[in-house]
Amino acid sequence: MKYSIIALGLCLGAYSSHAQVLPVKTSFYTVFPDSAIVAEEAVYQVKRTEMPGQSQLDSIFYVASKRLMRVRATTWQPAGDTLITTTDWRANGKRSGLNISSGVKKHQEHLAFDTEGRTRRKTVSERGKEISAECYSETGASVPCAEYQYVEKMPVYPGGHQALLAYIGSSVRYPKEALKKRNYGVVHLTFVVDETGHVSYARVKKGVSPELDAEALRVISGLARFEPGQQNGEAVPVFFTVPVTFAIR
Repeated sequence: MKYSIIALGLCLGAYSSHAQVLPVKTSFYTVFPDSAIVAEEAVYQVKRTEMPGQSQLDSIFYVASKRLMRVRATTWQPAGDTLITTTDWRANGKRSGLNISSGVKKHQEHLAFDTEGRTRRKTVSERGKEISAECYSETGASVPCAEYQYVEKMPVYPGGHQALLAYIGSSVRYPKEALKKRNYGVVHLTFVVDETGHVSYARVKKGVSPELDAEALRVISGLARFEPGQQNGEAVPVFFTVPVTFAIR
């Protein structure tokens, strides 16, 4: 079996005849990959070490379980190209995937590993199109590549979807002020079921009135713990959108 892995060494200190450039270390929290928020609402924590304009190393952790999910190293090449190496990690401490891209994703190499960290598939892509694939058995022998199947499992509320709807319906209390104003309608909420099954980051996506919005948030924030969602056997956070209906009869 022959395959190549590019090892990326991130430079955390640079020396010159003039002055030493020190790395900058920061830590922030996100619920979406590109949004910084306060820690109490977070789904991910990012610990970043960077050499401004040269390289950046992000270690990404789940906030709920504190475990490492991903390490992403970015190096900006002198010629203007960008080299990005992304390693995904399983709960057992083994790698699940390694992706290397260069030239702003013009060229990509991806390695997929099984639950024991053994290489099972290697693919090479150019400009988003796969040009080659090699697959391996548990012993490392080359085998034909079967069609890749992505397995996804949504979170499950105790008792199922009907139990979730029943809980919402029985828990809503029509605010008196909203009744006086005869406010009614559907409040659309978003929230996260994290990798431990807990509900977090409940937000109003489309509201009706302050009173109805607050009541819908109260109900959703009281949801019981879900059975976590999974992607390819690994527990992951899942984002939900749920409507809560208020009607006056």
